[in-house]
Amino acid sequence: MRDIQPPARFSAGTAILVVIGVIVAVIVALLIAVIVGSGESSDSTDVPVVPGASDAPSGDVQQNRPVTVEGQALDRLGDSGADTSIGAPAPALLGANFDGSSVNVTPGEGGPYMVVFLAHWCPHCNREIPRILEWAATKGVPEGLRIVGVATASRNDYPNWPPSAWLNDMGWKWEKMADTQDGQALSAYGGTSFPTMVLVGPDGTVKNRFSGEIEIADLDRLVRE
Repeated sequence: MRDIQPPARFSAGTAILVVIGVIVAVIVALLIAVIVGSGESSDSTDVPVVPGASDAPSGDVQQNRPVTVEGQALDRLGDSGADTSIGAPAPALLGANFDGSSVNVTPGEGGPYMVVFLAHWCPHCNREIPRILEWAATKGVPEGLRIVGVATASRNDYPNWPPSAWLNDMGWKWEKMADTQDGQALSAYGGTSFPTMVLVGPDGTVKNRFSGEIEIADLDRLVRE
């Protein structure tokens, strides 16, 4: 019995060491998986990421700027039914570009204009901007129509941040205005989704409002109506 007991104790100790070794190996494998996984992109698959849009802006560039609203805010744009703000006076937007340069939208001064509200993280905006650019290139912007893009609903934890770089990378060729953090410009024009476009006539009244992705032919018709 004495000759048998030592091997039995040795076998039990060996088993314990093997179990501990397996546990350590599993822990190490999990740690490696976590480290490798943390380097993968966390961008949403349904929101295209614009190359270079994550670069940090330089100089005195701010993604939100103060906006002063003068006049009565428009009614919220609904998904269906008659637009109650057609024919209503549009409010003025006194704001700035990302670099702080003044951008003022004053109804009744300087002719007709179209304000386009865009969010850098919105997949519909990422698909609509190329259509707007193609519309301008193929159909032509009506003479005298001013176009202003308003970057709104900006969030630094969402894709394509910052919007200042995003709009440049998308090729936006018209004026840019940075909305406030709480979206005062968007609210003043009754926007509830992205993109939202508002057409204001030379008399300062709202001629048309529409939102969502719009094909080039429909965009041209809505602008010229």
